[in-house]
Amino acid sequence: MSAERVDVAYTLVSDATGGRVLLVRNEDSWSLPGGRREGGETLAEAAVRETKEEAGVVVEAGSVVHVSERIDAAVHDVFTVFRAEFLSGEPMADEHDEDVSEAAWVTVEGASALMPWYPGGVAALLVAAGADYSASRQ
Repeated sequence: MSAERVDVAYTLVSDATGGRVLLVRNEDSWSLPGGRREGGETLAEAAVRETKEEAGVVVEAGSVVHVSERIDAAVHDVFTVFRAEFLSGEPMADEHDEDVSEAAWVTVEGASALMPWYPGGVAALLVAAGADYSASRQ
């Protein structure tokens, strides 16, 4: 039996100065805003939707800056991080996502300490050239 594939899309959103990034606090850790792709959604659409639901802000997804996988016997997670442009809103957790207790701007250094799984830290993601992303519906 093969593991279920789960696509998860995140956004990397920086403030106007580039010195802080948007994070959300889940039950026991901090992460970039994002979540599971729903049926019929592209990865970019999922990233934008999840950012609005989790952090209360509107963003536009851009290039892909990181892809990683986690595989165990039951689940094969594929994580995609999109650089995103902040468009509007004020970071705040609300009743739309019960898993998120807080949304906040965090310094790049602080974000790297809270999320050590990105090689080179969050700063490396911010300067990554990124890869083009496209999706089409047939």
